[in-house]
Amino acid sequence: MTAALIISAGRTERKDRFSPERQIGKISAIERITLLFKVAGIQRIVVVADEQELPQKFVSSMNIVFLTVSANGEMLDSIKQGLRYLHNKCSEVIVSYVDVPMFSLETIQTLMDADEDVCIPSYKGHCGHPILLRENCFEDIISYSGADGLKGAIEASAIRRKIVEVDDEGILTEAQASTSYENLAADHEISKMRASVRIKISKEKEFYGPGAHHLLQLIEELGSLSNACQHMGMSYTKGRKVISTMEEQMGTPMLETQQGGKTGGGSRLTEEAKKLMACYSAFQQEADTLLQEIFKKHFSEIIE
Repeated sequence: MTAALIISAGRTERKDRFSPERQIGKISAIERITLLFKVAGIQRIVVVADEQELPQKFVSSMNIVFLTVSANGEMLDSIKQGLRYLHNKCSEVIVSYVDVPMFSLETIQTLMDADEDVCIPSYKGHCGHPILLRENCFEDIISYSGADGLKGAIEASAIRRKIVEVDDEGILTEAQASTSYENLAADHEISKMRASVRIKISKEKEFYGPGAHHLLQLIEELGSLSNACQHMGMSYTKGRKVISTMEEQMGTPMLETQQGGKTGGGSRLTEEAKKLMACYSAFQQEADTLLQEIFKKHFSEIIE
């Protein structure tokens, strides 16, 4: 499974600080990158940011995982934080920076198709971002204690790397340092018309959809409703209400809760909750494929 890691915290050589909410085209930089990964079919997306930097409302609405780091940390500290979380949860991760938001879908696919531990895109002889890291190099990067950032971590280990040529000027644009990204926005994939839908399951009430599904996924991984809510940027009260509505409409418990003790307590999914997750995942994947086919059928004259 491919995951995406969006870095939105950490000191850089520049003194001015880039805001993930800065508008590029009609949406913010962080929204643009997140949407691009979702269009690419990447569902596991992690954002590492200063706790005060990213609105909690945005994080929960986009169904991504939110990790926080110190505002005074280095960029590599943010990458390490993300890799620790993603360890054993994916086979590879595409690491992107919030101030380089204009790379293309084709670049993502090209990196995924490359065959080394570290794959770095290059446009006309200049390397850029995002880069792809395969899981077997996570530990080497996490354990690096030098002062030369990600480049130093890669060079200090036996990690194999490959420079991948791409026809994508967007890997070089930095929204903080120039305005060249504005010229690319009109032709960027996110600016093109496409179909999107949020599938929700209902009985007397709507009780299951992308947000609820993401919440159950995180509870299963983290073993705690409280931690799952924190990583989603959701209040515990709202998370508990989502679970209660599910249980009310399904007529069965969704969580098994352990109180306190030496392990500190926690929550795990019931078999009924796991079945609901599996059915929703399979249904969503098949429905999305059919949706795109129907969209092309009815909108072909507009999108061509």
